[in-house]
Amino acid sequence: MKSRTQWMLCSLSFALAASPALADDRDDSNSEYADEAGASEGGGGGFALGLRAGFGVPFGKIAASDDGQTSNKLSDAFSAAIPLQLEAGYFFNPNIYVGAYFQYGILTLKDDCAEGSDCSASQLRFGVNAAYHFQATPMIDPWVGLGIGYEISSQSASRTIGSTTVEADVSVKGLEFVSGQAGLDFRITPKFSVGPYVTYTLGQYSSIGISGSSGGTDVDESLDIEEKAMHSWLYGGVRLQMRF
Repeated sequence: MKSRTQWMLCSLSFALAASPALADDRDDSNSEYADEAGASEGGGGGFALGLRAGFGVPFGKIAASDDGQTSNKLSDAFSAAIPLQLEAGYFFNPNIYVGAYFQYGILTLKDDCAEGSDCSASQLRFGVNAAYHFQATPMIDPWVGLGIGYEISSQSASRTIGSTTVEADVSVKGLEFVSGQAGLDFRITPKFSVGPYVTYTLGQYSSIGISGSSGGTDVDESLDIEEKAMHSWLYGGVRLQMRF
């Protein structure tokens, strides 16, 4: 009986001694993510690469109307955009990011292409942006940002008539004065995050380019848009980001 009592006391002593150690191990494992996140995400900053994909819709006008009757709405030419954006930048501290971006988008035409013709449209956007990350928790990171850049929207059409191929390209380009951005990053790992984003741009086309060929005759010219107007794009989608 005495040996059994001694055995029970020894077991109880071992359990009491082991419990704090196990608790420390659990605390260490739980804090390991936060510590690593703090070191890689917010400790001393570092480089970051990002990729965005989504959907966009246009607002505003390509140019103002001289007669007041022609709409010149951007949505009369393009109904939507399917963008893919690459970005690279640097975190100066846990919160402040500055970088550059390049976006290529497929534009869908408002009207169907004429029978017998091939049509396509695309968009280029590039510039710089800055963002502030709030670091709400080690795993949830809401952010807001501002950017400035340049935009080129193009439409191409070609048609073969007999033995002659007619090709035409029209593009409008101009400054993107500001792009307001916001998003919510969910950290899959301390270095990799994914989450939704939204971007609203405000810009103005300043020139129109026309190029093409028909029967050996080439045309290539650029004209300034005299009656300028403001236009916008509203984008939304998913962003992935990797920090180093």
